[in-house]
Amino acid sequence: MNETESITDSMHGLEALNRFTSGRWLWNERQQLACRYVKFDHSTLLKVAASAVGSKACTHVLKISEGQYNKLFQLTIDDRRDIIAKLPNPNAGRPHFTTASEVATMDFLRNVLNLPVPRVYAWSSRAPENPLGAEYIIMEKQSGVVLNDLVDIERRLAATKFSKFGSLYYKDDLPDNSDSTSPLYLDSTGSEVRSKTFAIGPTNHRSFFDFGRGELDIERGPWSTVIGFMMAIAQREIATAKAGLRYPLMPEGLFSGPGQYQPSLSKKLPSLQNYLKVAPHVLPENKATHASVLWHGDLHAQNIFVDPADPSRIVELSTGSPLAHVRFLRRFGEGRFPTVDSMDLDEQRKAKALHRAQTLHNLYIVRCLQLNETVFQAIQDQNTLRHQVIVVPGLVLMDYQPLLNSLLRDVEKEWAHIIGAGRDGRSPGTPFPLQFSDEEIQQQEQGGELWAQGVELMNAFVDDTGCFKHWGGRVSDVDYEKSRRELDEGVKRFLDREARNDEERREWLKALLFVD
Repeated sequence: MNETESITDSMHGLEALNRFTSGRWLWNERQQLACRYVKFDHSTLLKVAASAVGSKACTHVLKISEGQYNKLFQLTIDDRRDIIAKLPNPNAGRPHFTTASEVATMDFLRNVLNLPVPRVYAWSSRAPENPLGAEYIIMEKQSGVVLNDLVDIERRLAATKFSKFGSLYYKDDLPDNSDSTSPLYLDSTGSEVRSKTFAIGPTNHRSFFDFGRGELDIERGPWSTVIGFMMAIAQREIATAKAGLRYPLMPEGLFSGPGQYQPSLSKKLPSLQNYLKVAPHVLPENKATHASVLWHGDLHAQNIFVDPADPSRIVELSTGSPLAHVRFLRRFGEGRFPTVDSMDLDEQRKAKALHRAQTLHNLYIVRCLQLNETVFQAIQDQNTLRHQVIVVPGLVLMDYQPLLNSLLRDVEKEWAHIIGAGRDGRSPGTPFPLQFSDEEIQQQEQGGELWAQGVELMNAFVDDTGCFKHWGGRVSDVDYEKSRRELDEGVKRFLDREARNDEERREWLKALLFVD
C-alpha cells in the first residue's frame, strides 16, 4: 500500500489534513483560514512518527483536534499504539521559538517537576531544515487528568518560582545564553536551583505577537522583575498605538461610529504614559502573586481536552507568566437557564455545554480553596483595583483606555492606602505622581460614558443578531448559514435603527470591523 493512502480524515479526505476543517468564520474568513493552513509532506509525517518510536510503519492518521493555533493528529503505529503529532499553524507564534519553548517546557514539567505531561518522542522547530516542511512535535497519547489532579498540578506550579519572566527554553536554542551560574528557579522549599539545560528567554506570549505586533520593535524579555514585565506591556501598547494597529476581531464595544466614542492615538498615549508613572506602586498586595511561574496561557473550557469517557478528566499544557497576570479556569456565562422544554434542540445542546462548563468552574474554585490557597487567593484578587489596573493597560489595542483612565482616578483615591503613611503618620509617604485638571477629569468622564454606551450598544447588537464573541466570528459548519443570515439581518436592523442618513450609514459600516 502506498504510504499516503493510509492517511485519512474521516470527514474530508487527504488534503483536509492541511486545512482548518473545524468550522467557518462569519467575517475575514479567507485570512482566518490562511493563517491556519499548514503545508507539510504527508508521507514524511508517517516516516518521522514511526521512526520516533522505533516502529516500521504508521498505518493510520486521523486529525483529532485543531484549536486556534495547532493541529493534532492521532497516528496509529503498526503495533497498534497511538501517538500524537502536533503541528503549529502559522499564527501559533514566532517560528522556532514557540515550538522550542513548548518542548523544553514539557521536558521540564515531566522530568524535573514529575508532572503528568506527555513524553516527547521527536520534534523540530526548524521547518526549513526538516523533510516534513513544518514544525512538529511527536508525543505520546496520554489519558486525561482529573480535576483534583489539575488543582494539585497548579499547586506545584505555583510553588516553583522562576528567577526571570519570559518563556522556558533549552539553553542550546537561545543565542548567547550560556550563563549557568544564576539560579533558574526556587523550588517549593525556597532553595535555589541552577540548570545546565534550561534557561528563561524571550516571551512567546501571543499578546506580544498577534494582530501585527510581531512586526514591532518592542522589548520581549526576559525580565528580571515583575515591574519590568508590567512596564513592557504598557510600552508594547504604546508601540501598537503608534503603529496604527487595530483589533480585527469582535470588539468590546461599538466605537468609532457617528456620535460614539472615537478611539485615537491622542487618547491612548496619555493613558498609557500615566500608567507608567503609577505602575511601580500598584502591584497586588499579595506578594505571592508577583512570582514568575509556569502556567497555561488561557485556561478555559474551550481549550481543555475532555476525555469523552469521563468529562471530569482534562489535559492542559503550561506556559510561563507572572501569577498576578495569568488567567485561571474561567466561568462561561451567567444567570439562570430557561426551561429546557422551551428550547429547540440546538439551544438545548448549547445550554447543556454551558452548564457543564459552569459546573467545572465551580468545582475548580472549591478544590482550589481546599488544596491550593495561593491560587485561590490569586483568583480572589482578580476583583481588586490593583489587579485590574495592571491588566487593563494590556488591552488598549482593544480600546480599553477610558477604563484605564477611570482606574487611575480610583488609584488616586486609594493612594494613601496603597502607599502607606509617611513620617507624619497622615499623608502618603510618596505623592501621587499624576495631576488631573478639572478639564481633564471632565473629558475622561465624558469619554468613559461614551465608551460604556458603546459597550451597551455592542451587547444589544449581539443579543439581537445571535452573534457571539468567541473566536472572532467562528461558528460550526452546521451553524454557518443560519448565523450568516442572522448577522446580515441584524446589521440591517442596526443600520436602520442607528443611522439617520446615508452618510451615517457609511460611517457605521466603516466602524463595524466584523462586517466584510
